[in-house]
Amino acid sequence: MSASTLYADDDTLAAFSDDVGGLWCRPIAVLEHPPDSITFLRDYVHPNIPCLINNAIPSNHDTPLTMTLDDVIDIVGEDTKITVDVTPDGHGDCIRSVVKEESNSEHHTENTQQQHRLFVKPYEQSIEIRQFRDMLRSCGYTKKEEDKDTVDSSTTADLKQYPLCHNEDHQTTEHLDQESFDEPPVVYYSRQNDCLRTELPTLSRSFPPTIQFAQEAFNTGDPDAINLWIGNERSVSSMHKDHYENLFYVCSGQKEFILCPPADVIFLHESEFATGTFLPINKDSESSSWAVVADNSSDEEDQVDREPDTTKWIEPDIKKLEGDERSRSEFPLLSKAHPIKVLVNEGQMLYIPSLWYHRVTQTCETVGINYWFDMKFDTPNWCYFNFLQNLRRGDK
Repeated sequence: MSASTLYADDDTLAAFSDDVGGLWCRPIAVLEHPPDSITFLRDYVHPNIPCLINNAIPSNHDTPLTMTLDDVIDIVGEDTKITVDVTPDGHGDCIRSVVKEESNSEHHTENTQQQHRLFVKPYEQSIEIRQFRDMLRSCGYTKKEEDKDTVDSSTTADLKQYPLCHNEDHQTTEHLDQESFDEPPVVYYSRQNDCLRTELPTLSRSFPPTIQFAQEAFNTGDPDAINLWIGNERSVSSMHKDHYENLFYVCSGQKEFILCPPADVIFLHESEFATGTFLPINKDSESSSWAVVADNSSDEEDQVDREPDTTKWIEPDIKKLEGDERSRSEFPLLSKAHPIKVLVNEGQMLYIPSLWYHRVTQTCETVGINYWFDMKFDTPNWCYFNFLQNLRRGDK
């Protein structure tokens, strides 16, 4: 072993996991009212600990602000255009297997199929918000209650594989028609680009421009983004982190978060993957299907030697870890992570500290907003985390 190589054996990793659990894995505090900025800074921001806050955004009647999708449409107008994420099964922005046909023409044999692992992004479609509501409510579960968790907790290995293609290989579907697909596409409004203020400015006036006690505690200025989220139990955001201090407020419905502290980065099997995007394609005049287009994929000569776009992402779904021997054997370090399940109800706000990993879904049709404040990078937390995330496993 090289003198410049750092090494941690199983006992060291187990001890580190115990230390992380003792430091961060405690019951999530529930505050009945928003704290003052000093208390929030001292008890939650500085130690980098999540908390739930009741009554964080009051209405004009001194009760928590609530808002359903129907209320949103009443405010903005049903003809308002929004850009929504569309996937065949609700799993976008995650690692999936795709199938690519490899030509064996020089040997005059049939094509063979090769599997590839890609980070696949959702297809984006601009539609009227009333159409979004119709599509959202037609893509909910039709399964029995006891079957719901089977779909929601699917690992990426369980997800259906789709063909990998070039843009020019197929005729794309310009307007999504749910009836043309074998299964209704799953829609999710999750723009993450300050969409409340940029795409729905009329609606933004219904919410405070900032969360004052938090802004004073973070001391990094006004919110960098305020985002609106609308989806149901079919949509899942896979485990990821943000370089933001995150305050998520549920206006109606219920969100399910699975949180992992930043130090779990060495246990979550984060790796580099080529990227692609879902694309709806026409099978014939009356039916549509899905394919995946690899980013930077092209048959043009100037693309031949170009490296594919890549992103660092977490492959395993931590929700499937318990009782799933395949996940345990394929991702052995995952058992040392510290997942914390948090249900956020209507009228509650969850504080997710910067760099905390989170997997997110809904238990029903849910409307929420979140405030992103810039994190501070001139801190020991960032120095420590950045070192951990750049460690490499010895079998890589």
